[in-house]
Amino acid sequence: MHIMLTGHRGFIGTELLKRLTKNHSVVGFDLVDGQDLLTVPLKERFDLIIHLAGVAGLRDSFEDPKSYWYNNVEVMKRLLSIYGNNTRILYASSSSAAEPELNPYAASKFLMEIAAANYTNTLGMRFHTVYSANPRKGMFMQKLINNELEYTTNHYRDFIHLEDLCDAIELLIQSDFTDIIDIGTGNPVLVSELAPTYPVKAATYGERQETRANTDKMESLGFRPKYDIQKFIKILS
Repeated sequence: MHIMLTGHRGFIGTELLKRLTKNHSVVGFDLVDGQDLLTVPLKERFDLIIHLAGVAGLRDSFEDPKSYWYNNVEVMKRLLSIYGNNTRILYASSSSAAEPELNPYAASKFLMEIAAANYTNTLGMRFHTVYSANPRKGMFMQKLINNELEYTTNHYRDFIHLEDLCDAIELLIQSDFTDIIDIGTGNPVLVSELAPTYPVKAATYGERQETRANTDKMESLGFRPKYDIQKFIKILS
């Protein structure tokens, strides 16, 4: 297939690009390369679009909600207006979209889903908390690995390893699922138990208390995560 991959230089996109180029022709778009998806010419036709680009991080979204609107919602609307009627689009949503009222980031992802619902061949992939040995900067795992963690929380999070996430996306490329799908393990863990020597911050504004993926659809495709977050941290330590 001829695939458009946005955000191909990001945390998830970098790993996915390595996989896709083994069997497909891939054209990447990333702001790092000066390709602003709000303005870059989009005339080439594709068999599939995988849209990972966007602004992440719920805390930062309170400081600059306008950036989340333009880079998440408006970019999604532009891609849909150009490709939505004739190209299958898999796009990165978030488990946060289940409670869009909590923060501007969650709201932006929810609005992406609302926009995509007007097109018949789109699939919003609600990623849960993605980690790896080389995690995205500012995330819990990155701070833990680099001894930068200041506190933990009493939230339950469904952590999914980057390799498992990419396995899931590869399965979804071959599927005919539309609408919304969770990508996670279905087994949330208490964050404070992953780093028990750190103090626990009781109240963190704008966050969900628990995230838990509904894995029924992914399991129907044969998806089984290989990694367990608790075993992963034990190996690291």
